[in-house]
Amino acid sequence: MDYRRYRFSRSETIRYGAEAAILTGVVALCFYNSVLALAVYPLVVFWYFREKKEQLAEKRRKELQLQFKDAVQGMAAALAAGYSPENAVGEARKELRLIYPENADMVQELSAIQRKLDANQTIEEAVRDFAFRSGLEEAETFAEIFAVGKRSGGDLIGIMKDTARTISQTVDTERQVASVLASRRYEQKIMNVIPFAMILYLRFGCPGFLEPVYGNTAGILAMTACLAVYLAAGYLSRRMLAIEV
Repeated sequence: MDYRRYRFSRSETIRYGAEAAILTGVVALCFYNSVLALAVYPLVVFWYFREKKEQLAEKRRKELQLQFKDAVQGMAAALAAGYSPENAVGEARKELRLIYPENADMVQELSAIQRKLDANQTIEEAVRDFAFRSGLEEAETFAEIFAVGKRSGGDLIGIMKDTARTISQTVDTERQVASVLASRRYEQKIMNVIPFAMILYLRFGCPGFLEPVYGNTAGILAMTACLAVYLAAGYLSRRMLAIEV
């Protein structure tokens, strides 16, 4: 599995396709008051799918990051107990199964690494393959250092403990940043809804107030400009709150 890309399941495709349809309908009603505006649905669904895939892929990578940290800690404990690196993989998998369900990504990855080892593939190659697919910077760094350490007889236990500690510090920092920005993200969501709420209020509370901007070229251009400004503001707000650690 390539964790850098996300593929929808059938149910997710239906769900997010329906959400994109609702979004298209709301925009068509508020900004154009015309069923002809629904013709942009293919563009909306393309953009919406891309956004959702990025969000879900990032969420999956965050979960994988935590699981990877626990796996590295499990392997370090097994090495300290006298196991070889190859046997430490199986021991780490046993420990992870006590924490996570059988279908957890890292549990499945450790099983895949074990199968590769049984097929006489080196542990360095198996770990490097996982690191490449994971999209985790920590995993890639770990794979490189692990390969060098194993070939040169380095301190593998120390390498794994340092990797787990680095991931823990990164996760703690991300949680602190998320906590600080939580209120700002909530405010952003509210601000995203307010323009639509105002237009719907005017449409149903003051019938005829917005009629001049519907059904004519000048009105369509004006509402399109407003929609463009709204989308630009939404994009900028997301970029401002997207703080990477």
